[in-house]
Amino acid sequence: MGALLQVAREGAELPGGYGVALLQTLLALAAVCILAWVVLKWASRRGFGMGATGTRVRVLERIALDPRRSLYLVRVADRVLLIGAGDAASPTVLAELDAKTLPPEPEAPRVAFADVLDRLRGKKRDA
Repeated sequence: MGALLQVAREGAELPGGYGVALLQTLLALAAVCILAWVVLKWASRRGFGMGATGTRVRVLERIALDPRRSLYLVRVADRVLLIGAGDAASPTVLAELDAKTLPPEPEAPRVAFADVLDRLRGKKRDA
């Protein structure tokens, strides 16, 4: 019985120890990250996920009333609808608004990612 345990212990040794195991784990993690990136890129090009935009329906604005209820201003073709949504109920059209009476949509300022990083680091970037 003792000889059998000795043979089992000798055959169960990992070559290289913890360093090799760590390297294998890091390589597996890198492979999974690359695969996830490729799948997300592929999916976003085909319109899956949050990046998909329609041509007829567009959410103009969302206001959270509380953590479970919100108001949405939605443009559907040439109509503008005020929609109420909550946890327990289905969305409800509260009003149809005249698109001509709404103020113009403010243009969101475009900020480069490098500018955000520089601001977080406390650096000023030359224009």
